[in-house]
Amino acid sequence: MSGNPRKRHDGTGTHRAGGASSSGPVPRHARTVIVGGGLAGVELATALADHGAEDVLLLEAGPGEDLAHIHMTHSRTHATELVFAPERDPHFHRSWRSEAPPHYTGISGLRRRLGGRSLYWHGVVLPLEDWALHPSDWPAEVVTALTAGTAGEPSWYDRVTADLTAWSGGRLWDAAQPGCAVFGGQEFLPLPRACRRLPGTDRWEAYTALDAWRGPDGRPAPPPGVSVRCDTEVLAVDVRAGRARGVLVRAADGTTATVAADTVVLCAATVESTRLAAHALATAGALRTPRLGGLADHLVQGFTVRLPAGPLPVPGSYHVPSDPALRSYLRMDVHPDGPGRALLDVRITGEQLPNQESVVECRPSGGASWRAHVRTALLPEDRKVIGAQRDLLRDFWTTAARELGVPAAPLVFTDFGDTDRDNTRVLPDRTRSQPEGRPETWTSLLGTEDHEGGSLPLGRLLEADHAFSALPGLHAAGPAVFPRLGAANPSLTTIALSRRLAGLLAGA
Repeated sequence: MSGNPRKRHDGTGTHRAGGASSSGPVPRHARTVIVGGGLAGVELATALADHGAEDVLLLEAGPGEDLAHIHMTHSRTHATELVFAPERDPHFHRSWRSEAPPHYTGISGLRRRLGGRSLYWHGVVLPLEDWALHPSDWPAEVVTALTAGTAGEPSWYDRVTADLTAWSGGRLWDAAQPGCAVFGGQEFLPLPRACRRLPGTDRWEAYTALDAWRGPDGRPAPPPGVSVRCDTEVLAVDVRAGRARGVLVRAADGTTATVAADTVVLCAATVESTRLAAHALATAGALRTPRLGGLADHLVQGFTVRLPAGPLPVPGSYHVPSDPALRSYLRMDVHPDGPGRALLDVRITGEQLPNQESVVECRPSGGASWRAHVRTALLPEDRKVIGAQRDLLRDFWTTAARELGVPAAPLVFTDFGDTDRDNTRVLPDRTRSQPEGRPETWTSLLGTEDHEGGSLPLGRLLEADHAFSALPGLHAAGPAVFPRLGAANPSLTTIALSRRLAGLLAGA
């Protein structure tokens, strides 16, 4: 695949099974069952098909008719509202209960539709930093595969980046952006984003493996070897005789059935995958209680300010690579905001360290499905990062205001977790009402960045091949398997690990 964008399948394979939104009965057996049709699940299914795998069944709890990215079908304003005002999105669903509000509440949840969050993300593709992706935390063979390559093959980071660059039209940032921008005392680089625009419009889409599933008529058609059942919720992993034997599902009509499988791969986003894993491990006797720790999210905060456009960098997305001492990277977006005006959106993204007091647990109930409960906690090291991030943002704004010749109105931060200052502050109806030159700060509540992970770590709960050490037949993919999150957005690593896992499963 290196260097070549994936071709679209024509949908004529014998395993089309009625298309991605097939309403036929759920098969009673599959060689490989993939739970969840988001970024990791669809990438894994597509990569397995590229390896010639057959009898792969992908199960998605939401519908599968619409595979369009929200920024391709909606204006920037409406798309932003779908993310930050999820009550307007019919696909939003929160399957868990938060025991640490306001974290993991509000806009924290799933997007139940085929494609999941890959149809909402901004396409940011950054590799995990060396200080986070380290053999002391990750299995050495995984680190080598991601960063150096093995058996004469390029690294997975290089292979996936080449593919995404080709898919994006030859570069990972807007052609109008300069190579770098010195502003606010910082040297910014273009932020690599796997995106492409609809010519002549302000519409764009971020990469998804579903692009290869769109047939000539625009209808979804999974590749040969893969069948899909949407509107099908996985209630539990079927565990018998110390092994994962398949999954218990509930179809749209409310009926339940068991799908037998040789291999089950959990790709249902971090909280849901962890719920299923905790339930399965407890059923198998590998856990005393159905609880798994290590849940983490990114520590993100920033500010927006409306300014005259002239002195600002040209519109686009920029970043300053992460600072190991800060465990964070700085991002700046410049958006047009009317004639001669621009909106400056500055944020800093850092790592929340794994913490065994941050848990996903499911509590036994009379039914087959046990609901997840989420609890999260910050370590003292995390609070130090939050304070250092605020110091950097204040220094940046003071310097930027001096360069722009505007008064440096102070950045005022409140307690981390203040719901009055959460990331819904970036909603257009709020930024439009901001007085020019006066910055408004905001902080992401934990669970609201869609970057949560760490609760099914490779090298600890999972072997280097993503298999559960204590439960044969069960694997996992997605950010849940990261032993550390680092500061980088998780998607590039998720795609790379999903493709690596496909090769391992196909070889087995």
